[in-house]
Amino acid sequence: MRRRLKIGSSLLLLGLAGPLLFAGYVAGLTAISIGVPGSGRLIGRCRAAAGLSRRLARDWSGVQVDDPYRPEPPEPQPDAEGWYRYDNTVYRRPTLVRYLQRVLWIGEDPATGRDLDFFLLNTIIGPVLGLGVVLFGRAPLELHGRWVRSRLGPRTERSWQRWTVRGLRDLWRLAVLFALSLLNLLVAVLVIALFVISHVLFVLQGWPLAAGLAARMAGLGRGLAGSWSGVPTAQTYLPLVEPEPTSDGLYRVGRSLKRTPTAALWRARYRRATTDPATWRDLLWLLGDAPITALLLAPAVLLVWVFGWGAWISVWVRLGDLLLGTGAPWAELSGPARWLAETPLIGIPLGLACGIAVLAAAPGLLRAHGRWTHWLLSPTRRAELAQRVGELSRTRADATAAEDVELRRIERDLHDGTQARLVALGMKLGAAEQLLAHDPDRARELLDQSKSDSGHALAELRALVRGIRPPVLTERGLVDAIRALALDLDVTVDVEGDLPGRCPSAVEAAAYFTTRELITNALKHARAGTVRVGIAHEGRLRIAVVDDGVGGADPDRGSGLRGIRTRLGTFDGTLQLSSPPGGPTEAIVEIPCALS
Repeated sequence: MRRRLKIGSSLLLLGLAGPLLFAGYVAGLTAISIGVPGSGRLIGRCRAAAGLSRRLARDWSGVQVDDPYRPEPPEPQPDAEGWYRYDNTVYRRPTLVRYLQRVLWIGEDPATGRDLDFFLLNTIIGPVLGLGVVLFGRAPLELHGRWVRSRLGPRTERSWQRWTVRGLRDLWRLAVLFALSLLNLLVAVLVIALFVISHVLFVLQGWPLAAGLAARMAGLGRGLAGSWSGVPTAQTYLPLVEPEPTSDGLYRVGRSLKRTPTAALWRARYRRATTDPATWRDLLWLLGDAPITALLLAPAVLLVWVFGWGAWISVWVRLGDLLLGTGAPWAELSGPARWLAETPLIGIPLGLACGIAVLAAAPGLLRAHGRWTHWLLSPTRRAELAQRVGELSRTRADATAAEDVELRRIERDLHDGTQARLVALGMKLGAAEQLLAHDPDRARELLDQSKSDSGHALAELRALVRGIRPPVLTERGLVDAIRALALDLDVTVDVEGDLPGRCPSAVEAAAYFTTRELITNALKHARAGTVRVGIAHEGRLRIAVVDDGVGGADPDRGSGLRGIRTRLGTFDGTLQLSSPPGGPTEAIVEIPCALS
């Protein structure tokens, strides 16, 4: 009986600690999302409490419950230039990269939502099972083991479980967004103060710094709108107009002339921060994010309040009254809270209904916040056109440089290979002509060598022409050219799909060499045994190259993949790469073009 009392009291205490653990977990998630130091330790303590429930289920019930958490992300590694890369951004130190990885590691782990779910539900189920252990012994203890395994063990979630986890996850994300909105409001006040101070004191260098701070906070909002709300929002600012040197040694920025390039650069930054509409939209978003987020969070807070008093506090207090005889602690209350506590037949069903309603409404409220962010922070037509012009200028310059490199390669190959062989062939023919009268055998030998050299020169010319544009590509088209390429390889390359017409010649060449480079990378770097190539045209040419190699391809580290993007950028094409460690690797090339 003493053991029953010990186990029952332990289950009761763990159940009653559920609200504190839930609040601590949410506080830790909120803190780590906004970068508070040491917040990971709070989450670790809450996860340790969940681990204690797993160990007790194993020791008391004999039910093995393994840890369901995803493995900790590896330590960030620098690239060849000493920078740390994360999400198309480079950092000088690994601290911020490590922090961002840990945020995703904890926040995106499904086990995090299951922990929160367990802490809430165990507030009711834990004391009930503890009382059952005291009264009935073994059977409720086995139920406790199964309960812990169903909530805290690794498993394939059912649809209602995924729905519950998603609702809890989006609910705490809304709470994090509200905390960030308060920070955004403080930043907005600071930016306005810096704007006023810099213009009153005529220290104009302070305004670009303040605009940069606002842009960073708005960039964080755009990122969260895309990753959390599913509403991607592009980040487009007007490009910085570089100062132009004049003939008299000055530097012109707009209509202003500066004596030094540093002063001219600060003037250019000030001019961009003042004239770019994105700067003022960032500031407006920072000011309005707090009231908009509070308005979106208000229904969720109301539903959580009704759930707490109706289905949570009421049951918890009545269990305490039943087990400990503490009386009715709601006697001092008044208003709706007392009514919900005194009428459990209405309060409990109403509270449970509100709990379900808040889980159902959380994803929609989160998407509404993402749409608000997209509506205000999405780029204007002017900014999109400026970005497009800059991108076209950059790709044109890259294409010109690549063309120059290719012409130099062809010139070098002709000069060092075919030209040298043809010169040697001419000298041998001249020597054979001189020897033909008095030494015909030697002349015949030189003619045989010249015949062999002419064959080698012809083979080199054919290889050079094939490197410029394969004849099969000109004669048969892109699909047959890729099939011919696959036949020359020692591994299995499956080419699927067909095109109802011919692409423009330049597009065909770019697509062919891009596909060849992707297949070569799969064989050389990924050590693939099978490669599948799919070709289709749905308004644009689409080529998918999938291999079964080791994966781990990074377009920011390999010059080959960067070259592919440069080649495609000339035609407004894109390269989408998915290459997790361990494979498989999938590269999707898309080029806008019409078929003839």
